[in-house]
Amino acid sequence: MQIEVLSDIPEDPDLRQSWNRLAMQMTSPEVFYTYEWARAVCTAYRGSLQPTLFLAREGRDLVALGSLASDVQTGRVSFLAGNTADYCDFLSASERRAEFVQAVLRELENRGTSRIMLTNLPAGSATIPALDQLPASPYHLHRRTAYDCARVVFDSQEDREKIRESIVARKRVRRNIRELEKRGSVSVRHDGGWDEIEPLLHAFSAAHVARFLQTGRISNLVRKQRRDFLYVLARQLSPAGWIVLSRLFVGDTAIAWNYGFCFAGSWFWYQPTINGAYRDFSPGYCLLAKIVERACESPEVSVVDLGLGAEEYKERFATATRETLYCELNLSLADHLRTEVRSRAAAFARKSPAVENRLRGLRDELGKLVGRLRTDGARETAGWALRRAWTSAIASDEVLFFEASSGGHEGCFEANDGNGSSASLQLLDAQLLGEAAMIYADDPATLAYLIRSAERLRSGAARGFVLVSQGRPVHFCWLADFEGFEIAELGQRLQAPCREAVMIFDCYTPASARGNAFFAQAIRRLAEHAHREGKSPWIFSAATNLSSRRGIGKAGFAHRYSLWRKRLLFAYERRGRQTAASPETAPRAVSA
Repeated sequence: MQIEVLSDIPEDPDLRQSWNRLAMQMTSPEVFYTYEWARAVCTAYRGSLQPTLFLAREGRDLVALGSLASDVQTGRVSFLAGNTADYCDFLSASERRAEFVQAVLRELENRGTSRIMLTNLPAGSATIPALDQLPASPYHLHRRTAYDCARVVFDSQEDREKIRESIVARKRVRRNIRELEKRGSVSVRHDGGWDEIEPLLHAFSAAHVARFLQTGRISNLVRKQRRDFLYVLARQLSPAGWIVLSRLFVGDTAIAWNYGFCFAGSWFWYQPTINGAYRDFSPGYCLLAKIVERACESPEVSVVDLGLGAEEYKERFATATRETLYCELNLSLADHLRTEVRSRAAAFARKSPAVENRLRGLRDELGKLVGRLRTDGARETAGWALRRAWTSAIASDEVLFFEASSGGHEGCFEANDGNGSSASLQLLDAQLLGEAAMIYADDPATLAYLIRSAERLRSGAARGFVLVSQGRPVHFCWLADFEGFEIAELGQRLQAPCREAVMIFDCYTPASARGNAFFAQAIRRLAEHAHREGKSPWIFSAATNLSSRRGIGKAGFAHRYSLWRKRLLFAYERRGRQTAASPETAPRAVSA
């Protein structure tokens, strides 16, 4: 066995053929083991991963292969597909696995690799005993269970018929399909051609990102690298018929998606998402039911693999599970012992959700503090901590209220962005939230705002609007009833000055879009929109926020009233004072 090491995955038809032959000869062939998958990872993650390809040959024949990579920033060595594949492994015949793994580890030791992380190894793989029985290896092995992957396995025609009957008979599926049919015809489509899939990928990504925002999380598809990976992967897999993009429709509206694969008898549930507007009807669950039902009728499909993640809905379909392992090899005994301690502590914490949540909270707070120390330095961080402690004990808050003039700023729902381009104010929806998250993926403050916006949009408590300039969302704002509006800064709810009063609030411009007067443009257009609806628009600002006050004035709002609160430790004093408005038109505050 002669080992050849390459620092890239070359575009080589002969290598492709030999590579995929090895993949198909594995005990459980997986699409993640293919040449196409490795090429897609290299193409999309070229800036962050440095591949190392180990090829073992006997004569001219390729008999074993291992695709690893080192992280450019951390130097960590892992499987090349570790961050994208549900299963990873070395490729060879089972009887040659130990010999090949030993050869790879010797080469990595010679290169000075001190830590190797092998993720998502199938527990039944021949690699596991090969790692357990390494003779005189300088590496210390730590391993633990990573995931139990749910699967729907068809061992016989009888199994197919029983599983199909159970799917058809499920009350949850029948009830939700019946409710969806009241809104339009329900259909499923499975696309596998590149010409079919390519136009759908952007909408799929936006839907995935929007759905995660609605659940208070950030989708991995906000990152361009991940979107590029799925794009390149679909293009690589489609000629062989290994990619399938499934969609559940109500009428012409797609309400659930699954970016999945059909490979070597396995239909893979890889990256699903839903249209949040239909969440009450469990569209993802219904799509999975349709896929399992279709698989029951397809003799070439022997398993529907539901992949990583222990979601409850998967357990409802599973007839079997497949365990994956996390293996870590360290040259240093001290590093190995630290890994063991961390693993045991994590396992203990998982037994108590309260302890686990507490530890996660402490970790997050510590992470924020460390981040602030790195960016601001010790002196600035100490000053910030002192100011925070002071304002929590003694504070004086004043909020100014402004009313929009009904004249002088009328116009269409269009504005100019200050650079000669047209800017439009649009009603915010989940699709626009998803688009915004992908654009501002590297802006944590904006992502946090979008999560908050998604929760508010889902609750229906207010209407969101976004100013779009040159195809980019550049400012967000919200409109709600004035009556009962809560001023968090003062801990008060407001009584409206008139029945038609509405409040503009939670206005936000991403950092990269600031300095273009988008705030003033947006609230002016929103005020005009409110006037056309017969409403009286108001807005408020902290007295100390001078830039906000300037933008509000520029948009044609007039100061009418102020409320302020002084705080001394836990004693509060609230007062209101009339300014330019008469007592009849000034808003009033009531205690929260």
